[in-house]
Amino acid sequence: MRRSNPLYADVIVPRHIERAFTYQVPPTLAQAVGVGSRVIVPFGRIMLEGAVVSLTHELPAEIRAASLREISSLVQDGRNPSLSPKLFQLSRDIASYYVAPWGQCLRLVSSLFAMRPTSPARYTVTPQGHVALANGSCPDDLRPTLQRIARRTTGILSSTLHPTRRASTLRVLDTLIKKSWLARVSPDNPKLKEQERPITPVSNEPGDGARIDTTLLHTNFPDSDPSWRARVSQCLQGNHMQKLILQAPWPDRIRRLADAIYQAHSLKRSSIVITGEIARALWLKELLSTLTGLHITLAHASFESDRLEQNETLTPSVVVGTRSVIFSPLESIGLIWVEGEEDTALKEPQEPRYHAREVAGMRAESDRALLVLASAHPSLESHFDATAEHHDVRHQATLRPRIELVDLRKESGRTLFNPKLISAIQETLKRSSKVLLFLNRKGYARTLVCGDCSWVPRCASCAVPLTYYREASRLTCRYCGSSDGLPDSCPVCQASRVSPIGDGTERIEAETRRLFPQAKIARIDGNTLRRSAAARQLWESARSGTWDILIGTQALFRRDPLPPHGLVGILQADSELYISDFRSAERTYQLLMDAADLASPASVGGRVIIQTRFPTHHAVQAVLSGNPDRFYQEELEARRLLNYPPMCHLAELSVTGTTRELVEEAAKQWAMDLGQIGSDQESLIVLGPVQAISTRLRHHHQRMLVKATERRTLSRRVHESVRRLERKYHKGRIKFDIDIDPVETGQG
Repeated sequence: MRRSNPLYADVIVPRHIERAFTYQVPPTLAQAVGVGSRVIVPFGRIMLEGAVVSLTHELPAEIRAASLREISSLVQDGRNPSLSPKLFQLSRDIASYYVAPWGQCLRLVSSLFAMRPTSPARYTVTPQGHVALANGSCPDDLRPTLQRIARRTTGILSSTLHPTRRASTLRVLDTLIKKSWLARVSPDNPKLKEQERPITPVSNEPGDGARIDTTLLHTNFPDSDPSWRARVSQCLQGNHMQKLILQAPWPDRIRRLADAIYQAHSLKRSSIVITGEIARALWLKELLSTLTGLHITLAHASFESDRLEQNETLTPSVVVGTRSVIFSPLESIGLIWVEGEEDTALKEPQEPRYHAREVAGMRAESDRALLVLASAHPSLESHFDATAEHHDVRHQATLRPRIELVDLRKESGRTLFNPKLISAIQETLKRSSKVLLFLNRKGYARTLVCGDCSWVPRCASCAVPLTYYREASRLTCRYCGSSDGLPDSCPVCQASRVSPIGDGTERIEAETRRLFPQAKIARIDGNTLRRSAAARQLWESARSGTWDILIGTQALFRRDPLPPHGLVGILQADSELYISDFRSAERTYQLLMDAADLASPASVGGRVIIQTRFPTHHAVQAVLSGNPDRFYQEELEARRLLNYPPMCHLAELSVTGTTRELVEEAAKQWAMDLGQIGSDQESLIVLGPVQAISTRLRHHHQRMLVKATERRTLSRRVHESVRRLERKYHKGRIKFDIDIDPVETGQG
């Protein structure tokens, strides 16, 4: 194209808007702007960062050149002003897969998240600026900004001054710079670096209780597997994407991960390691650094210590982080490893609701990389993935604990601890071994209930029963977080018999202290780990064996592994089965496996006691027998019978608004539209709509599930239908939400 002619750019902005906006390219930028360029554009009254998706010299007939606004500038933040072609295409693929606005997906690949510089650019007042303030020559419209910056000797971060890039703020800053009263100091300015405090490395300040000590773990690692190394080497040298599913205990997984990273590094290819929790990522970083001898970069938005340079191409990089690490600006990727691929934390809860496991597959396809999905208990989708190569490393029989069942149906009355479990705890404590009690429900009780009229306190906005916390003497909503005090009597019948129902970890702790007053007892759940300093101390003491009895929820499994315990008591093994989610049996099996893995081998007295009212359930029986195939085969048959994933693809659709009638009308219209046979002659199965819980006050919520055999068909049909509905219903009155491949469908 001849850049001397007028040039126009279509720009996508990070808003919930599907279409692109056309801007004029000023002559000064005509040679610099290309497809993928990150640009600053005027958008209403503010300035936004967008990305150029196309360039042209000719406008459509309906657009007048005189009505167009100009691109303000390229993004100047010390990074490459253009997105890499692969990340650019990845954002488009995500938008198509998850039926999300492209601008929202572009934010994923252009975000600084964990890769931001350790010392971003700052604005500082020059000597001339100080003089202008002192002699009063600074105009009134510029004085507030100049005074604000002058108060800080090291200046103010550019991101602090214009987080929303308002045009008025930018104009003031430009004027001050032109008058030489203000200077923009780049991150690599040596004077600025001298003024900054040294930053403590992330590994020394985990911040949430994940302090790392790998010396205890090295003795438990198996030797390298030559057949695994050979297969990984073959995959890395191939010129195509390969997917492996690894089902193995965690020591075997980490050994194989370290070997795979080292082999990728020897071939001068980079590696990305994804896990669900930042505490787990911190542990993996330190452990992999020790096992491989390589520099491992931690990528997470909460920390600024580890910096990943975009131009780091001389040596391959190894990056570890949570779900957003998949968007790392790396070249020559050879390995993408998803550790704990079934973890629900890998699913982004906000738009665009991508799943890091699926995006990892997209990126591995683009980079022709090896993708490894690793877990002790893979999801059904991965376990029965016919396109993947499966590697199974079974638990050694000599390392398994003795597992026993207690049928609570045979117990007289209501009990927290079966006599068999109480006796086992006493025996374990006598031989100075440790006890772990697992119950995946925090709080003192599920809720309160009136003994006369069965009244239950509920959240005013969410309509769900409020959870009872005895320590705080509060009732709290598990959805919106609102809380209330304890009632003196039932507000319906005025009776005073209001008592707790359903057990939580607080109640288990109280009962344990009553039964075993001499034991040192601690509790680990979402409440006790809320404050980072206390969490660090608590986790450190749990890992070092300070406590005789440890009580916890699934928070026990989200950090570095705890040492083995002499006894693991699972108090209500079937509590997850009560959730109205088709994955409830799968969640139950995974939690039971994780809890049982924290017990010592039977050869040294290790025991697991499972209390349940469903002793014949296939999830419980699979754990008891040590045969995972028993669970997977029976669960697959149940999914096939009900036509749920992996037999189909699923979308969860939501309609919210302030007018109940309008929300119900829009939801019914959406369901009817999707239920019709499309041009491809494939019909969708629509369940609902049904009324659901709204987390916003005075808002109404309808939801539905949609099933389809082909994922592409599902995304396309949902996309077409929501476009029609958004044209019909005014924006602001009705909101349509789309979640492709939801991981939790029973929370509404």
